[in-house]
Order: sequence, then C-alpha cells, then structure tokens
Amino acid sequence: MKRSLRRTGLVLLVPVLGLGAFMIAARSGWLRPDDGVLRAEYGLPGSQYVKVGSQSLHLVDEGKGPAVMLVHGSYGSLRMWQDWAEALKDRYRVIRFDRPGMGLSGPHPEARYDGTAEAELIAKLADKLGLGRFTIVGTSSSGEGAAHFAATRPERVDAVILANIAAGPLVMRPQQRSAMFRFAAAIDPWFKGWHSQALWRGVLEMNYADKARVTPELVREWTQLNNRTQSWPRKPWPGGKPFAGTPADLKAITVPTLLLWSDKDPETPVEDDGQRALALLASADKSLVAIPDCGHMMPQECGPASAKAAAAFLDRVIAK
Repeated sequence: MKRSLRRTGLVLLVPVLGLGAFMIAARSGWLRPDDGVLRAEYGLPGSQYVKVGSQSLHLVDEGKGPAVMLVHGSYGSLRMWQDWAEALKDRYRVIRFDRPGMGLSGPHPEARYDGTAEAELIAKLADKLGLGRFTIVGTSSSGEGAAHFAATRPERVDAVILANIAAGPLVMRPQQRSAMFRFAAAIDPWFKGWHSQALWRGVLEMNYADKARVTPELVREWTQLNNRTQSWPRKPWPGGKPFAGTPADLKAITVPTLLLWSDKDPETPVEDDGQRALALLASADKSLVAIPDCGHMMPQECGPASAKAAAAFLDRVIAK
C-alpha cells in the first residue's frame, strides 16, 4: 500500500514540477525567441531596421509615386498590410512600419504609446524619409495617432483613410469567448508577460468574422512577436482614457477622408463608431464604405477587398 501511494505521489509530482519549471521559464523570458531568429522568420525582403531619433523601427518602404503611410492596429505588425502593399505599390510609394512596442520594432524610449506620441513619431519618420505631403492610413487603435497627426499637421496631409477606429473612448462590448480562451485568459497573469498560443488564438478569433481564416501559422506569428514585446513597460494614457481626444481630431480634419468599416466588427461597430466618425469629420469630401463579411482586423482578414476600396479612393483624390 505504501509503495502504491509513493508511486501515485511521484506520478502527481512530475506534472506539478513540470508546470512550475514552465512558469519560471516563461516569467524569466527564456521562452522568447532571439531577435535574429524573429527577423529571419518575419522580416520581409524590403525590411529595414532604422533609428528615428532614439526609436528603433522596423519599416518597409517600396513603390514609387505619391506617398501613403500605413499604420497597423494593436498587437499586429506591418505584415498586416501585405495585400494593401501589393495593390498600391505599382503607383504609390507605400511606407509601413511596426509601431513601437510591436512587431520587430523596439520599445518607445519613454514607454509612451498614446496617440500624441504616435503622431510625433509619424512626423519624425516622414521627415527622415523626406516626405512632404502624404496620405496617412490608420486602422483600429492606430486611428488615434493617425487622426491626431492629420488634425495637428494639416500641411503634411493629402488625404486620410481610417478603418475600424474608436470614434471616442472605447466601449467594451461583451463577445463570445471559447472555453479554451477563457481558461487561457484566467491563467495568463501567472506568466508575467508571456502569453500562450491559446490566448492569441482567442484574440484573433474574436476579431475575425471567419474563424477558419485564423491559421496555425498566424497564431504562431502573433504569439512569437507579441511575446517579444508585451512585457515591456508602458505608461498609462494621459488622462487614463485612450481615444478621448479623437472626436476633436476628427472635427479638425478637412482633407478628403475615407472611412473603411467592417460590417461585422465586434469592437467598433459600423452603426456606432463608423457613423459617429462620419458625422464628426469636418471634411467636405468624406465617405463611409463597409467591407462585407469582415471582422475588426480588416487589412489582415479582408486585405484584397479593403485594398480595392482604398485604391479607388486614392486614385480619385490623389492620382489625378
């Protein structure tokens, strides 16, 4: 009997020790791939690693013609814009970069990730690249910085495209979450900045209209790139409310503006944030276009359809 109990105890002890070792490795950063490995796997043929002031940035600058700068959403990377770049670079200079604290870029030197800091970075990057006037494109959370840049530096902006942005302080809406995602979210704080593939799969599936498009390769990419960056320090938003200044910025934008919205966006629904953004915009030339069967991560899930709408707008207002 005693021997049987000892054997049972050993059987139970092994997974407990294994879990403990895994937690220590995760919390210590030992599970994060080396930057060189990540650059080899997720960099693109045109990838550049540059300094903009004291900020380290991963960017891709390709094509010729009027400049268009693409700014991706939260937890994403410049890879989200691949379909847009392919659709535009034959007649536009397409510039995209990994936002600070995301993708293959470095952390913000002052741990600032608010819209004002992002607008400042966009201005510095434009100066470094020799851009005069250009089109600024922001999706999801990057709409805050893109709108603020367009509002405060109108002399630099030819046109604006905003996709699935929050047209004011974000309203958290209940969403369906799988049992696996709920479990992954519950234990996530144990790992101190490391996040499981189950968690990132849940994040992607919540924001996709067609969950079948969330491939294992995409989940792995988001897991590796975000586990590189998400433990870095971040200062709270000024005033504590992201997007609080966006309504005033929209009221100050007067250049031609396209609002692109997914018809199945669970975070910033078109009938709420989309219509509100349209009403707030001061632009005489403004329109709201809905992309069908698309979730919140528009350029990634619905790249060709959204790129086609963006190209039609740019060809009309820029490439005259």
